[in-house]
Amino acid sequence: MIAGAAFAVLYATAVIALHALPGADPGVTRVQALLLTFAALALAVVLAVARDRLSGPPAHLFTLGSTLLVAQLCVAVWFAGGLSLRPGQTAVATARAIEDVGAMWLPVATIANILVATPILLHANEGRLPRWLGVLAAVFTVEQLIETITVIGPPGSFISPGGPMNHYVGGLLSVVFVAGLGFALAAPDTASARDDTEQTANTDDMKDDSPEHAHEPVGD
Repeated sequence: MIAGAAFAVLYATAVIALHALPGADPGVTRVQALLLTFAALALAVVLAVARDRLSGPPAHLFTLGSTLLVAQLCVAVWFAGGLSLRPGQTAVATARAIEDVGAMWLPVATIANILVATPILLHANEGRLPRWLGVLAAVFTVEQLIETITVIGPPGSFISPGGPMNHYVGGLLSVVFVAGLGFALAAPDTASARDDTEQTANTDDMKDDSPEHAHEPVGD
């Protein structure tokens, strides 16, 4: 739960709050890079704990999505912080090209988010995770599917790569989903506890039915 809350604060500050500031100040960019670095660490912790609750093919899908998501976040830090190291010393055309490449981070991250959210949705439908988390995962998955349009969105529009939809819609839902996932993981694993109880009950029944516990007939 702490890791989920930490990610929510760090990611929201870097992707939503600081992004809304006017201008491109190198100092702000470096702060964004630092916040995203720690956000990647918190995200990795949440995803690792969540992976332990999953099983079967969805768990493997979740592992692929988690690896891709954290890797993309780290690469995004390279582009966000790299240009701020020597402000004013990079050619305008070169800086613009690097910024354009970095702008594709959030549009492409939608696929990784879908790979992470879908297994959560499937396990919630099976009752192994809270139902409300399944609803949240479903909303997040649908939004991310729609947000893939930002890969080809026209520059300067609401759906442009790295534009308002990526930061203020997808970014906000990412914060809510990871925070909700962290909160749900902080609760006891009721499904595992129920399975253990049923297994114990079945074991007791088998002991009662064993020949050692059978009553011997009385008399001849």
